[in-house]
Amino acid sequence: MDPRFAGFPRRRVIWGQYFMSFSWSLGLWAAVPVIPILSLQLNENVALAGLVVSIGGAGRFFVSYITGPMLDRFGRRGIGAFGIFVRMVFSFLEGLSPTYLSLVAFRFGSGIGTSIWGAAHQTITADVSTPQDRGRISGRKQGWAQFGAIIGPVVGGVAWAATGDIRIPFFINGFSKMACLIVMLFIMVETRQLSERAAPAPSQTPAKETARPPMPYAPSYLSEFFIRVGTTAVRLGATPAALASMAATGFLYVLVGTFAVNLMRSTVQDLVLPVYVEQVLGLAESQLGIVIAAMGVGGLVASLAGGWATDRWGVQTALVPGAIVATAGLVLTAQGPALFGMVLLAVALGAAAALVMVGTHAFSIDVSPPGARGRFFGQTQAAGHFATFVGPFAIGGIADLFGLAAAFYVIGGIFLIMAPIGMLMGVVGPRVRERLAQEAALSPPR
Repeated sequence: MDPRFAGFPRRRVIWGQYFMSFSWSLGLWAAVPVIPILSLQLNENVALAGLVVSIGGAGRFFVSYITGPMLDRFGRRGIGAFGIFVRMVFSFLEGLSPTYLSLVAFRFGSGIGTSIWGAAHQTITADVSTPQDRGRISGRKQGWAQFGAIIGPVVGGVAWAATGDIRIPFFINGFSKMACLIVMLFIMVETRQLSERAAPAPSQTPAKETARPPMPYAPSYLSEFFIRVGTTAVRLGATPAALASMAATGFLYVLVGTFAVNLMRSTVQDLVLPVYVEQVLGLAESQLGIVIAAMGVGGLVASLAGGWATDRWGVQTALVPGAIVATAGLVLTAQGPALFGMVLLAVALGAAAALVMVGTHAFSIDVSPPGARGRFFGQTQAAGHFATFVGPFAIGGIADLFGLAAAFYVIGGIFLIMAPIGMLMGVVGPRVRERLAQEAALSPPR
């Protein structure tokens, strides 16, 4: 047992994280499919509907760099609770939006709350994780979120169909955030002190892995090849020294992975797919809920399997297959499948997105500096918020100019980049984790 957790209710914190992931996701996905549709009712323009989706990313992006230092200075619990409260208030206000501009303003405010909560949520996960179980904790947390994503669209779709009011899903979202706030205030405990204590340095070869090479299908010469390729690539940039340092510490790859994961969610799940299913495939509101829920089913299974595989064989075992399946699924979706085919593709897309997310989260835990985790996750999540900010508006513009199928092709091409990035993460992560553990062991107690 890690001595950092002596007398600390680690299991309670982890299960609190799981519940909040579920509740947050349930409300979010009750509202997400109807956001672009409500926007189109208020203003009939796909690009402007993309702005409604993306403006939340602007709110998240602008507070990301402020949130990190606050988490390190004031703690995770209080700052996280404040973020949940802000998100809860603006979730209710979104449902009351009388005009397009008011919807944009309330979505911006929601993004601020989401950013604060997201950085706190990920930092707490890093605080209570160990190198032996960070993949499974990330996978299970994501699995509970995917379970909420399965139920949420169905609940939102049924509530919309039963009442005839498209705004009801927004109120469901607000109450789900209220449940998260109660858990954060009355069940969770502060975890900042865990990152201020030096963790024991792991042995060069963990006992569990003595009988096999650390990366069975990536021998040392291939590992060195990926290191050289990655370093050479970043040295071609405008700031070679800074980029090379970011690549060596893994920070650059976390930025790319976080950007890709949020791009997939904000453009495919939040914007293009709901509009595509309703306007191109001609499916009803309840069938739209089934398609979105199918993504949650695929994500649930893949999250659990990806977390286990990440702990056993490395983050690349989740990231590389996830990137390839996502690209193939997006290309096939653009071919206009029938309902059954669309549901199958939604399962594949949800699984692919979950694999990339779990692998990226596990890798980010590996390379996060213990004494400055709040700053680290505030900065890396800014890349995801930037994707949420610019992605939907840009992809919405492409859809307006060239059609929704072209939007799927563009997203698939971008997402394919995560395959080589995933291999680089698998090589860099263990080295950075070992170096951080050695530095922590050599540093004086705080």
